[in-house]
Amino acid sequence: MRDGRVEYTFLWFIENYIYCGHKNGEELLSPHFTADELEGTSWRISVYPKGRTEEDKGYISLYLRRSLLDDEPENVSLNYELSFFAADGLPFCLKASKETFICDNAAGWPKFVKLEDVAQKILTVRCRIWRGEGKIHKVAPICARTQVAVENISFMHVVGNFSALDPNKKNTIKIQSHSRKEWALFSSLYFKHDSCREGEIIVKITPFNSPHAFCKLKISLLDANGNLIVCGENDNRFDAEGKDVQQVTLPLTRQDILNIKSEYLPDDKLSLLCECSFPTGLELEKIEVTQHELLGGRGLYRPRRKMRGRGFRRRYLAEASAYPSVSEGVKAHYISLTNVELKTKTKSFPAHRSVLCAASPVFKIRISMTEKDTDYIQVYDLEDDIVEQLLLFLYSDNIENLEWNTATQLYYAAKRYQIGKLKEICSSFLVKNLTTTNAGELLVLADTHSDCDLKKSVEDFITEYEEQVFSSKEWEMFIEISPELAAKTMHLKYKRGSGDYNSSEGRLLLIRMDA
Repeated sequence: MRDGRVEYTFLWFIENYIYCGHKNGEELLSPHFTADELEGTSWRISVYPKGRTEEDKGYISLYLRRSLLDDEPENVSLNYELSFFAADGLPFCLKASKETFICDNAAGWPKFVKLEDVAQKILTVRCRIWRGEGKIHKVAPICARTQVAVENISFMHVVGNFSALDPNKKNTIKIQSHSRKEWALFSSLYFKHDSCREGEIIVKITPFNSPHAFCKLKISLLDANGNLIVCGENDNRFDAEGKDVQQVTLPLTRQDILNIKSEYLPDDKLSLLCECSFPTGLELEKIEVTQHELLGGRGLYRPRRKMRGRGFRRRYLAEASAYPSVSEGVKAHYISLTNVELKTKTKSFPAHRSVLCAASPVFKIRISMTEKDTDYIQVYDLEDDIVEQLLLFLYSDNIENLEWNTATQLYYAAKRYQIGKLKEICSSFLVKNLTTTNAGELLVLADTHSDCDLKKSVEDFITEYEEQVFSSKEWEMFIEISPELAAKTMHLKYKRGSGDYNSSEGRLLLIRMDA
């Protein structure tokens, strides 16, 4: 193995995580992933959604586990980092350590994060493992997906002749499961008749022949006008104890309903909408992406070599790498069902609301302001190929075949929708590909978008190569189109005190401006 740092990144997407239904002490394991350059060892992530032990109740426990199947080498010493990602694509809990692992050995944190702090339908877990120091010469991203199957059952429980219903007598109906013929639900309604709870109405829904318990139950009353009035909701998805959610006590007593019979009892029928959710096991477990990519210290692309200045490009190279990955927490998510479209003047592109919201505060605001049933967002200011490239970046953190015209348009899109890392990548590419013929174009772009850093980089380039720039045909055209900006730029040599200001074109432009 070469000297340097070998690093592996494992991304584990757990869909429907909040519905996993695990109790305290029950473990959810990721698919196996193998680290080839770490002696071919095999690893898994172990998460206890409601804590590993009694002492860990109220917390999520998270561990890195070496596979039991490994027999060589006997000991593996490495650094590792575990983190969760929030919906905005950034880690909200990150912990790192160093450990020596034997076969079937696990290391991590029993109280990694509070249970109440993780309320995500799709939870992204990231594990980074590495050995060695110095420059990273190899990174191997691996993506895996686990999907918790969830069954949602909604039905109407209608009680006829409600006013004649006897106390403590259950009105029971049977509801068949949508997906499994052998599963069923029994919904029972009755009211109590005693001195303490006179007329209290109870609804209890019991699964029959099902090994799974409810994690969510909601009861709503349908009034005579067709309006739904929420009467009770139980949810144990974030409850450390895993409380029973099968029973709901309505806030209205029997007498309350009889007092407004015309509103709540049309034809003497009480109609309740019952909505139940419960997990049915793991539906999908698989490794989706394995990439072995030698970086060698290079960036995302290798542009043609141009005339180089004295450092105005280097700042952009550093700044582009300093931004956190916009989409690391949602990489490989595009294969699942989309729920929104970006609509240009001629075409529509499928996407996910969660990805757009995580990547762009502008998209987040626009999505929050639209109706829930609106399934598209207008982006008429972008061309089809730019939207395609934009989505590629949001889902893969990568840009393919970047060219000058594409970079300028993607820069506009990044500024328009406030996607910081994309803006810096495009800025870096444009600055690295500056020439005496396109300097004016980039100067206009930077000035139009009030990008002071980019504008200064272009000005530094123009100042350094002023003779070639100012004598070019492109600059002559630039003077006609943007005389004020051209004059200010040509005046920089004089203002900075780094030489005499003898440009006849500059003096002529200043005379025109003064006039």
